[in-house]
Amino acid sequence: MRLRYALLLTGILTSPALSRPSASFQERCANLADKIQLDYTFEVNLAEYLAPNTTIDLTAESLNATCYDSIGNTTAPVPVGVCRLNLRVATSESSEVYTEVWLPENWEGRTLTTGNGGLAGCIQYSELTYGASYGFASFGTNNGHNGTSGGAFFHQPEVYEDYAWRSIYTGAVVGKSIAEQFYGDVCGKSYYLGCSTGGRQGWKAVQKNPELFDGVVAGAPAMDIWAHVGFFGYALQTLGFNTSSVTLAQWAAVREEVLNQCDGLDGAHDGILEDPAACDLDWKPLLCSSTTNNTCLTADQIEAATKLFGPISYNGTLIHPGHGHGYEPELIAYEYSPLVLTWIPEVFRYVVYEDISWDPMTFTLQDVLYALQQDANGVHLNTFDSDISAFRDRGGKILHWHGTADQLLVSRTSDLYYNKVRSTLNASVADLDEFYRYFRASGVGHCYGGPGANFMGQLGGQVTADTPDDSMLRRIVQWVEEGDAPESVRGTKFINDTVALGVEFTRKHCKYPKVNKYTGSREGLDEEGWECVEP
Repeated sequence: MRLRYALLLTGILTSPALSRPSASFQERCANLADKIQLDYTFEVNLAEYLAPNTTIDLTAESLNATCYDSIGNTTAPVPVGVCRLNLRVATSESSEVYTEVWLPENWEGRTLTTGNGGLAGCIQYSELTYGASYGFASFGTNNGHNGTSGGAFFHQPEVYEDYAWRSIYTGAVVGKSIAEQFYGDVCGKSYYLGCSTGGRQGWKAVQKNPELFDGVVAGAPAMDIWAHVGFFGYALQTLGFNTSSVTLAQWAAVREEVLNQCDGLDGAHDGILEDPAACDLDWKPLLCSSTTNNTCLTADQIEAATKLFGPISYNGTLIHPGHGHGYEPELIAYEYSPLVLTWIPEVFRYVVYEDISWDPMTFTLQDVLYALQQDANGVHLNTFDSDISAFRDRGGKILHWHGTADQLLVSRTSDLYYNKVRSTLNASVADLDEFYRYFRASGVGHCYGGPGANFMGQLGGQVTADTPDDSMLRRIVQWVEEGDAPESVRGTKFINDTVALGVEFTRKHCKYPKVNKYTGSREGLDEEGWECVEP
């Protein structure tokens, strides 16, 4: 679940803070550390002024030494003047969070809390930069532990509690208090932005602390975390723990056949399935007895492969809804990546069984069922509570999105959650539209990337234009503060995902449960040729 830390595109952010900062702002920043008052035990590690276009050398900071390899050696340049603080804040007698508070000179009265990724305690500097660039006082934490390993949770229930929910809560409360002390004014609207684990954290706040945020952007949320871990283990158990019994070349042939059968169902042959649920793949053309292609599959291989694309249940309990089609090679590449191969032993050794001798080669779905039972009796890392009426009643807004080519966390879990909320609140789509809108981004991978229009302003480094249509952060502000709710989310696809090569196409992603249908020309490249319709 590592996130790309690309540079914010030049020329998209216009702000009065691009002018030379005042001396008084720098002086107040320098003096802030001695004046902070909090209802927590805390220590200020750093208080410094960052001039416009400053980059931070993460290799020189011990806090980030175990994280910088995954996000780059330096941050993206911060285009505005910022007062940067780093604090250690105690969350219990045996746990603490490191919190970054970025206070921009061009503060517009709003605050932004940012999330994390994977099992990691890595502060998302690209999101802090994103928020500060728009005039938000922006906050992020190390999720209660440093580094990317779940080993921090081993026999450490308070650290695990920080990871589950408390780090976000603490970071938001502390950040708001410091912002009010620094600016001498009450904070206005409070926002949240995150993807993956960050998406789960946003939803946990909605469910557990509905007073915390006015607007939440939650992307590709790992809200049913044990379902995803269960899928990883089940796929390895089915295909082979060391290497897949179906080769990547064969998986590429599967995708080719998927596109042959299903690509045109949405009206455009563009290599993107707008509605993967509509693809009911006939596997017979891939069978070796039906073709002479050297990438054909044996009957045993097809039997194994099909198990990944349907519901996975154990002892009457649905574990995972199964993945969709259209991104098979990426799915398998992720399945055998160091990330997944590390996750499985770490979560079961350090969290579920608290036994470092547990052998991942013994994995069965019984392990997942046990994890679900333990979670239900513990801190509730799973974030599937569907009664979000308290957040609704206080006027909060949620922009939930998920890429339909997500090779790590399948978008079907987001579909399931949306429909569970509808059922729990006895609500129609129109009822939910008042405060909760969910968008499926066709062809978009995990948090970014993929063949679809994947630059949506969903994260720092993923912004193409400073407008609500192209920036999810701008969009949630417009919805919360002006009542202008989004009917779609526009994405931009760059040629070879390289900004310098120019725009390949743009596309508006539909609000669930609607799906995109194409009636234009140019095989899907005309944005206006797409229409959101009932499935």
